[in-house]
Amino acid sequence: MSIVGYDGAMAQEGADEPPELTSSTGFLLARLGAESRRRWARMLSERGLSPHHFGVLMALDQHGETHQQRLCEAIGVDPRNAVPIFDTLEAHSLIARTSDQTDRRKRAVVITAAGRTTVDELRRTGAALDHDLLAGLTDHQ
Repeated sequence: MSIVGYDGAMAQEGADEPPELTSSTGFLLARLGAESRRRWARMLSERGLSPHHFGVLMALDQHGETHQQRLCEAIGVDPRNAVPIFDTLEAHSLIARTSDQTDRRKRAVVITAAGRTTVDELRRTGAALDHDLLAGLTDHQ
């Protein structure tokens, strides 16, 4: 029986687990979630990015220019901890920040052309990761 995303490495990793666990939907879904997170984190880190960077880029790609505060809310990061996230993206030329002309305390953030190219690449690579994880399912499942 093929289990979604349950490839050889995952099967070996769980070789000593009781059958009650490896036949448990909840257990397998939890393991699949952990494996998915691990693969996504590795894919992002190979590009010098984190899941928070990914969230910022995706939010900007979808909504366009916005303020740092709004992006922090969108990705679930306390604004006091967000500066390094924006600094890294700006250092990679994936975003640009400017002062808001009406309120100098606010910083407007916009995705750059390089950022859009990165978003497209991340979408393609992410889709391939998802396909790999779900390869054991039929279309109906």
